[in-house]
Amino acid sequence: MSEPGGPPGVAARTAALRALGRIRRDAAWSQPALRAALDRAGLPAEDRALAAALVYETLRWEGTLDWALEQVSSRPLRKVEPVVADALRLGAWQLLHGRQPDRAAVSTTVAAAGEVAGKRVTGFVNGVLRGLARGRERLPWPDPATDEGLGLRLGYPAWIVAAARARFGERAEPVLAAGNDAPGVMLRATGGPAARDALLDELRAELRVQGLEPAPAPHAAASVHLGSNVDPDRLASVRQGRAVVQDEASTLVGAAAGALTPATRTDRGRRRAVDACAAPGGKATHLAEQGLAVLALDRHAGRAGAMADEVAAHPRSAALGVAVADGRALPLPDASVDLVLVDAPCTGLGVVRRRPELRWRVAPQDPGELAAIQQALLAEAARVVAPGGAVCYSVCTWTHQETAAVVETVEAAPPGTPQAALTPVEPDLGGAGTQLPGDPGIQLAPDRDGTDGMYVRCWHAGPAEA
Repeated sequence: MSEPGGPPGVAARTAALRALGRIRRDAAWSQPALRAALDRAGLPAEDRALAAALVYETLRWEGTLDWALEQVSSRPLRKVEPVVADALRLGAWQLLHGRQPDRAAVSTTVAAAGEVAGKRVTGFVNGVLRGLARGRERLPWPDPATDEGLGLRLGYPAWIVAAARARFGERAEPVLAAGNDAPGVMLRATGGPAARDALLDELRAELRVQGLEPAPAPHAAASVHLGSNVDPDRLASVRQGRAVVQDEASTLVGAAAGALTPATRTDRGRRRAVDACAAPGGKATHLAEQGLAVLALDRHAGRAGAMADEVAAHPRSAALGVAVADGRALPLPDASVDLVLVDAPCTGLGVVRRRPELRWRVAPQDPGELAAIQQALLAEAARVVAPGGAVCYSVCTWTHQETAAVVETVEAAPPGTPQAALTPVEPDLGGAGTQLPGDPGIQLAPDRDGTDGMYVRCWHAGPAEA
């Protein structure tokens, strides 16, 4: 890798440093921020791949890198200028986990820091990184038997390690370690179930013509798996709406929820569904493909607008409506829809493979606060679902507070409330997921299922209609 007018590797690290700054400064998600930085930099494919790897790994190991830097820096990292801290983390990851020689890692990172923050910072960045290179073998890492020690070894805050140990027991370490694996790209072929096999064959053939090697998804029949170096935005099938980027766990939830609704509604025509927290819209479009008339809601106008743009390009967009509404106060009469999907806001710890920055953004109090929102969403879902219909609850996380504890609250509702009329039903998740001790729901996890860490619990509503 070389750049005209500069040492090899500097342009990639400069783009990575600018992306890290945008992610930190604006609390932006890593994928769109990185894509924008790479597009502005105009890097060749090999340097784009290097910059992307540096960004994702620096985000993934942020707390571990901060701890290591604190051992060799003359200043606490919290007192260092943010852009300089970003540069130090970028260099520290290369020294602790990268494969390039120390001298190259330090010099290129120092040069990138100078490009982004000015020459005034290069001396400090150089000194700290050289100190880490000299002293990394003597760092006093805590015992991995402790929550702090395992967290530093795997790249998680100690409180998340403690929560994983409470939830998974001996599986905690494999679950957390799997959250560091590159997940690759999963595509779901769009279209109705009747044409699924033909659509999948067409999608696979198209991808092979493009030099890709689509593999079958282990659990979701409508999906194919691609490698982690594929940019789905560059695929014609995605741009033209013949495939959507969706993890296998989300595809399984959409298929299971659609299958729980009554097969026919001769009294009211097409089955009606509400996706109460629908953005970005992948599950809503999947429900429409299964023949349901879907109202997709989000309480944020910006997200609803982006979702409407995506839906407009979908083959089943005529069966999809998008509106701005809070799922805790649905603009619907009692007992008026056949399915309510509550894919609730959560800590997102089940998707840290794709959003590595999440693990350092979530606070210990967040699971409890989000669980209260989830309970309110389910109470409203129980109000609007019609007898014979279904409510399906999913979250892309695994904390006890946001999974089993929420379900326990729903299923312990007092007689006479809408929730008391809900009867548990087992969704078909293609054989994925397990039931943890004392938890009636199904927990998917990357270590055993190769999917995002999605949790699912579904119910039928009251007696079926005559």
